Amino acid sequence: MDQKTRIAGKKQAHFEALGYEPLRMKPVHFASGFFLALTGRVCANELLNQVAVTKANRGLLQGYAPEAVFQRLRAEKLIADGTTPAEVELLRMQVNGVVNNDAAMYPAFGPYRAKGNDYTFISPRLLTGENRTDGYAGYFVARVLDATAAGTAVLDFARAVADESPGTLERFVNPLLADAAEAEPFDLEEKYESKYGALTSTRIHGIAERMRTQTDGLARLCRNLADYSHYRRIRYVILGLLAWLMDYLLVVTTAAGSTRTMLFDFVGEKDGPIRSQSRACYARLRETVRRAYLDFAAAGGFTADPVADGVFTRADRPDEQNFKFLEEHFGDLALRMGYSQPRASSVQQKHFDLQPDTLRVLLLTILHEDPARAMTFDDVCGRLRDTWSIVVGGGVGDYEALRQQGYFGFDEADLERNAAAFADRLKGLNLAIEPSDGLVLCSRNIGEAP
Repeated sequence: MDQKTRIAGKKQAHFEALGYEPLRMKPVHFASGFFLALTGRVCANELLNQVAVTKANRGLLQGYAPEAVFQRLRAEKLIADGTTPAEVELLRMQVNGVVNNDAAMYPAFGPYRAKGNDYTFISPRLLTGENRTDGYAGYFVARVLDATAAGTAVLDFARAVADESPGTLERFVNPLLADAAEAEPFDLEEKYESKYGALTSTRIHGIAERMRTQTDGLARLCRNLADYSHYRRIRYVILGLLAWLMDYLLVVTTAAGSTRTMLFDFVGEKDGPIRSQSRACYARLRETVRRAYLDFAAAGGFTADPVADGVFTRADRPDEQNFKFLEEHFGDLALRMGYSQPRASSVQQKHFDLQPDTLRVLLLTILHEDPARAMTFDDVCGRLRDTWSIVVGGGVGDYEALRQQGYFGFDEADLERNAAAFADRLKGLNLAIEPSDGLVLCSRNIGEAP
């Protein structure tokens, strides 16, 4: 099989199985693609890119070289008379720190060819059209959300946040940005369809229906973010969208009747029973995702079977097919969105460990918008399970459900300890209070709860 045919076969498999290409993306890659799908416009921002890029694999060449940047800034009167080249280089380091905090920015103009270029914070003036390193996941999620009223509300919220007055970070680099009037149309739908194919209305509405509960959670998150700062609203809505994407990934890769439960460890005992079972849970889901295309092919889900055709055959082992990219996508998504930590020495030691920002976002998808209306701890645990497949041991029936799903080596007391540790985490984040022994109430601002 020639390389062109192999690439086409892979694209078709990605499109039919998931609707996007499962790449090793960071949240900033997803965010850029998602907001680009909403705005449909990009700015070139050559000067910003030349100033912000402080190193490149081939070295700083042509317009990126220190002397060239210095001369251009001076010619365009963007630096004061008497400014030295050394001071400009110090400025470049500061700009790089602001727009490249996620290490996702690359030299995007000649003599370079960008492999992808996404800036740290989102603004219509900072969206880029270089190679989509999110595999069009941002576009895909936006298309599905647009199929329901709750999803449309999420998109409207995201557009409104993007259109807000520039924040401090954007003002810092404003002299380097192209004028908003210079933004050029960028049809992400046309590019997606030319690469993968057209998403039918039937398929989109089918996915939207399967993800209705999660989409409703996103809409509630947006309503709960009304009084948050600009940058926190953007960050939190992106984390919420990534939670949606993770659950979607598990929905489409898990066989009917199987579980996609994620058991999170809050006790924190390295060799404890909850850590062991959380690790087993992570490994099971990682393997489920890795085998997804094999299972999809076995069920006749592909138009042209990429497994039978050897589309994913390893170059070094012709008798073996390589689906490692799927488990890497799962692992990267879990890590980057705050469902796991990078501490484990090997992938086999990974477990589910919810990070504070992500935990707050997930709570904001289920808590009442009125902070005076508290929710019981049991209800919170139940809603986390029903909305995001997250289990901590505090919900009714958690113990029996985990045992039925094949998780052993712990007892009800272990789950109770984990639930208590989870409650303590919520208290530390000002999301819960215990007004009397055994009664834990949760609210998005517990200080205002009765």
